[in-house]
Amino acid sequence: MADLVIPPLHDVALPPPISPWPPAPAASTMLILLAMVALWLLLRRYQRYRQNAYRRQALRQLDRLQASCRQHPEQLQQLPRLLRHTALQIWPREHVASLHGDAWLQRLEQQSDRPLPAELGALAYWPTERCTSLSEQARVRLFEHSRYWIQHHVRP
Repeated sequence: MADLVIPPLHDVALPPPISPWPPAPAASTMLILLAMVALWLLLRRYQRYRQNAYRRQALRQLDRLQASCRQHPEQLQQLPRLLRHTALQIWPREHVASLHGDAWLQRLEQQSDRPLPAELGALAYWPTERCTSLSEQARVRLFEHSRYWIQHHVRP
């Protein structure tokens, strides 16, 4: 029995690997649906970005106006004009142009969850001396409230 010779063994032949392509019909359907949802989300984001272009422009103008008011406090009278211009981007002219003072301020507050300072309604009509006598803290507060309104007002 010791003389028994075992013939050399051959490796087991493995079948070829399973190809990942083409996928099963359910997987193809899921991939197509996933691609469509991703495309829809991208389009919505792009639309929102374009719809908020007026906000980005108003915030840039607000930054320039705030920087200008540090040297020239009388420029503060331009703040209501900037808010009115921003409001004209989203509301019809007949709803915005005729409003002044408290009515204007109420209209702005209707579209925001934070009340605006009362000075903002009459700021455009203040004499230059009153703007220059306003404290830096009060000016900063007006700009902060205006910035908040521009960023967070509700579009109709």
